[in-house]
Amino acid sequence: MAYQDRETRLVETRKGSSAGWFIAGALVVALIAGAFFYSQGYFQDDDVSIELTLPNLKAE
Repeated sequence: MAYQDRETRLVETRKGSSAGWFIAGALVVALIAGAFFYSQGYFQDDDVSIELTLPNLKAE
């Protein structure tokens, strides 16, 4: 309960950071989304192709 007289105001607060709870919630959502995509086979694509082509740098 809060006590208040004319000049002084005391308010009880909880200790903890709301930013910490936000980050924890974001991590939980990311883990759930990752588990869902993994179970659907999104990360298990066997056809991976990386091609690197360099430009011709010869001066003519």
